[in-house]
Amino acid sequence: MIVCCAVIAGCIPGEATIKLSAENVRRALKGEVVEIPVHAKVEMERPLTSMDDKVEKCPVCQTKTFALTNCLSMLDSSYCATANALTVLLADGSCVTGGMKIVGTNVVHWGIVETKFLFGTETALRAASNRVAQCNGCVLIDNSGEIHIHSFRRDHAPCTAKEKGWVPSAPRIERIIDALHVISERCQCGGGAGDLIVEMLDIKDYESISLVFDGDGKEGFRIEVGKDRINSENIGTGYKCMLAEKADKADGIGRAVKPVRVIPVER
Repeated sequence: MIVCCAVIAGCIPGEATIKLSAENVRRALKGEVVEIPVHAKVEMERPLTSMDDKVEKCPVCQTKTFALTNCLSMLDSSYCATANALTVLLADGSCVTGGMKIVGTNVVHWGIVETKFLFGTETALRAASNRVAQCNGCVLIDNSGEIHIHSFRRDHAPCTAKEKGWVPSAPRIERIIDALHVISERCQCGGGAGDLIVEMLDIKDYESISLVFDGDGKEGFRIEVGKDRINSENIGTGYKCMLAEKADKADGIGRAVKPVRVIPVER
């Protein structure tokens, strides 16, 4: 399917938003590891006109022929069931939903993830290896103050592209991925749904990633985005920094990546 092709190419067609409260940033800079909310939305369209309006081979197994409406209904059910299964397997308050629908002349594959990542300095996350092993992803501050995202691929390997130094791993996610593949493979025609739904957890490779800082009027750090700087006491509600966004000139996976740093400020 076209969505899976885009994912395999290394760029997930979606938007991810990571919220960082000023208090959590200060706690992280002091060496604590905290949980932060992550919202992600994936949506990919395929022209309906490219499909026969009467019959169509199953876009996953390519062996069975269905009426178009039955095919889409079957895939929508498979996506929904796989997303529900992932929510159950995560068992940590995360919620994953997904499906397929017709909008105008397009077939739309969609998915939404509400979860939490761990946030802290590299040193703190290294020391909290037991918590990291059970997490869905990490947002870390390196020694220069730059923020990095670590999420986990379906091939059981952490995202390591252009990364230096320590890279966390999450055996729990690996076990969940294995279980989800077993579940999805029971249905030959719905097997592709497992791959797509699992990839939704790989926030790092989303086309668009934004960090939203909520200020509280207190001091303690500053944010640096390129040449722009803002002190924490001047952050309003929902100060948004784009960590990655769609661009014509990309870094090889369809995104332009911008460094964002948080630097402690002692008064």
